Amino acid sequence: MTTPLARYFEIVDSAVSDHSVLDSLRDLFAEEFVLLHCGEFVQGRERAIAFHQRKAAKRKEIKHSLTVSAQTDESVTAQWSEAGLDLQGDEFSANGEVTAVLDGVGRISLLSLTLTGSSERARLITAKHLQVWTVRDPIERAKAIEETYAENITFMEPEPDNIYVGRAALNDYIGVVQQQAPPVSIEVESYYKNREFVHFRWDAVFPPEKTAVGWEVIETTGDLIEKIVIFSPDHEVVTEKLQ
Repeated sequence: MTTPLARYFEIVDSAVSDHSVLDSLRDLFAEEFVLLHCGEFVQGRERAIAFHQRKAAKRKEIKHSLTVSAQTDESVTAQWSEAGLDLQGDEFSANGEVTAVLDGVGRISLLSLTLTGSSERARLITAKHLQVWTVRDPIERAKAIEETYAENITFMEPEPDNIYVGRAALNDYIGVVQQQAPPVSIEVESYYKNREFVHFRWDAVFPPEKTAVGWEVIETTGDLIEKIVIFSPDHEVVTEKLQ
């Protein structure tokens, strides 16, 4: 019997050649569906379907594989991997962990994919950075911060807002944002690398339907992030909610 998680990846793989296949996700996702996708976040079934439509439009080919490690009536956990071609015909690959939480009728209410490896360094660095911001527990988040950011990480909000230095300060700030200005969605539009730097653009929606766009420059040393600089003409959409 095909699990809801396996069915999800079947639909995603088929959607590259036929985007209408993604309509099948309405039967697979619960109405109040929540998606955590390699650092990106989407709340709501219709938003999630639109998210997958945008992803499918950026790929020429894709194929996922799945190895289930744990399964109950309430959830499925597995290792996932993907390989494919982008619109320019360049190969890409990635892998990570995935958990699907099911509701009482077997639909997916929460789908969480983490990225642990990628042929695209910019994608991996961006995902590791954003994945930290989805961790709700401050103790678990501190562990993720230690694995992702340098000890003296510098986080610069758009001028003239604040600069935060150090892992503890960043952990506290993320907690405040999660409590006071949680987004409805945040999606990565594009990402690029240049030696030890990564640049990416994000699009976000905050209640009630306020949109924001931003760009971030990430400076790395080895596998750790040393500095993050944010540019956004809409940053007040977030900061107006922070106290």
